Amino acid sequence: MKYVFVVCGAAQHIQTLHFALGLLKQFSRKPAVVVTDASRNAIPIQHNEIIDIATPPQLSAHEAAIYLKTSLHRHLDFNNDETYCYLDSDVLAVRPGVDEIFNQFIPPIRFCSDHCRMMEFSPSAVYQPGSEELIRKQKELEVLRHRYQPLEEAQKAEAGAHYERIQAIKKAFNAAQPAHAGKFKDFGSCKGRLRLLLAKTAFKALFWSNAVLTFPLEILYPGIREKSFESLHKALFGAPFEFDAFVQKHGYRYDKKERKWYDEQEQFVFDEAIVIRAIEARSAFRWNEPTLSWQDSEGRKVSWPSSDALRQLIHQKFGVHINQKNWQHWNGGVFLFGRASIPFLEQWHAWTLEIFNDPKWKTRDQGTLIATVWKYGLENHSTLPIEYNFIADYYHPRIQYNGDLSFRFRGSPDCIRPFLLHIYHHFGDTSWPLWLDVEDRAGQSFSPTE
Repeated sequence: MKYVFVVCGAAQHIQTLHFALGLLKQFSRKPAVVVTDASRNAIPIQHNEIIDIATPPQLSAHEAAIYLKTSLHRHLDFNNDETYCYLDSDVLAVRPGVDEIFNQFIPPIRFCSDHCRMMEFSPSAVYQPGSEELIRKQKELEVLRHRYQPLEEAQKAEAGAHYERIQAIKKAFNAAQPAHAGKFKDFGSCKGRLRLLLAKTAFKALFWSNAVLTFPLEILYPGIREKSFESLHKALFGAPFEFDAFVQKHGYRYDKKERKWYDEQEQFVFDEAIVIRAIEARSAFRWNEPTLSWQDSEGRKVSWPSSDALRQLIHQKFGVHINQKNWQHWNGGVFLFGRASIPFLEQWHAWTLEIFNDPKWKTRDQGTLIATVWKYGLENHSTLPIEYNFIADYYHPRIQYNGDLSFRFRGSPDCIRPFLLHIYHHFGDTSWPLWLDVEDRAGQSFSPTE
């Protein structure tokens, strides 16, 4: 049982490898081998077991690394039915027990699932008309979001117990509402507001069909119909209809238009749109409240493009039909392999070399990995538990970092404590609390040289 890394090229890639090797030695008792083309390396690799392979000279350093990764079966020893675990150099061992991954091998080969699905991944694998500019704007917007996210965190800290109570109020309101009423999240969407208006109109018509009889009461006691509606709704359904009435009973006021919270003394408590306001003040992006989406300066929606282009190109180029348009594809950062994996790896390697000279394809290995999986009928093959390749996406909206190198997905109570942490961007970013905890776990800082 042995770990395998593949690195060649720039000094930063090799320094990333050294950092990963340091953490692996701290938490693993298994050996590791590094496969490289030393002639391409800007600095020497400091490791005791290195396999030096000459790669085709016409390849770029990036292509050479992929060439080596997909051809590992040609360079490693399988005579004793050795099981190997491939790790990208930005995959870090962060917890004792990492070696248990070798007990997870299910032939012919075993990967982890990626953190997105095939249609969302498509623009990262193949070129699509009009998508590159949209990708650029989406990445620019993601950078802005994270730049100003600390404003929201600071505001939460300042609000203190108020913030926790407000979250509890929203949760309680959502839990209490019957099907015909709306949830708190509906207030921002055009569709949600329309549904609330129609439901409220229908129920008021039902409750106040005797409007002629109640008209004198409304003259004597303005607003009684509105108050009575809330009382009748609560009597019938055990829950209020209007969020405003619910909030006021808990000592707060919520300004739906401004998305700001105030206490019963009308003191400001919390601004739910503080990050939106910061981005709008410092960029051309504008938040569209009815659609709950960002727009560029020309009013076009900014979002990560999603398409069926990759699936179609796989069929055109390799003759492999994928009958699930949005299949949950595998991530190539970690995988277990052995002698039984050789045919799979050979096909993956051959097809990957084919796309290097195809202008429709980006220089990646995951698109050809998808094609190979489906060629061998492995689309339902068991994948590794997420703890063995947790992709710590700096920009992922659902990933919540809990500290101590543990995570949860928003809306899920489950805590994930990875053995292997995949940090594929913002590696070494000391403004990221996650990275500071990684360095603390490693007992050293990551300081790449130019």
